[in-house]
Amino acid sequence: SSPPLFSPPNYLEMLPALLVSAASFLGPLPVQQGPVVTQRRASAPVASVERRGVLAGFAAAALAATPAAFAATDSPYSLKKDYVVDAKNMLENMKTATELQRGNPEMETIVKSTRAEMNDFVAFYRRQPKISGMPSFSTLYTAINTLSGHYASYGNKYPVPEKRRTRLAQQYKEIERALARGK
Repeated sequence: SSPPLFSPPNYLEMLPALLVSAASFLGPLPVQQGPVVTQRRASAPVASVERRGVLAGFAAAALAATPAAFAATDSPYSLKKDYVVDAKNMLENMKTATELQRGNPEMETIVKSTRAEMNDFVAFYRRQPKISGMPSFSTLYTAINTLSGHYASYGNKYPVPEKRRTRLAQQYKEIERALARGK
């Protein structure tokens, strides 16, 4: 598979450089020196505190707290930016959403997540000519439009009717065959 045409910037890697450059631009903080009085006795004069030191401390604290926020989610509804993996995952999630029956307590949650993934999938991969020309993509795109159109018309709580489910199942089989052939 070819590398993606556009990869978003990794802000986590850029954060230290931005903070250091900002700290060097700002210069030292003005701090008054004098005795520090505690409950017991006076201590030595306080050393000068510089903005660079303060910002470096904040940067260290921010970097320690951010890995959880920037960690890649292993949600079954998130894109991995690998077409074959994402297409197979998209297909499985669409099958799950298609087979849901009325009264399923998780139906609305599953359908909302699948719809969001369908939007992300199409938005990401249709801009890539090598992928958008593949038979598996065009058939998957048709199936996505069918399923998305159903939920747009009937809402997230209404199951897919039998006739549409049959047509989608046929498209799902075509997509699986095309992906197995690498097309």
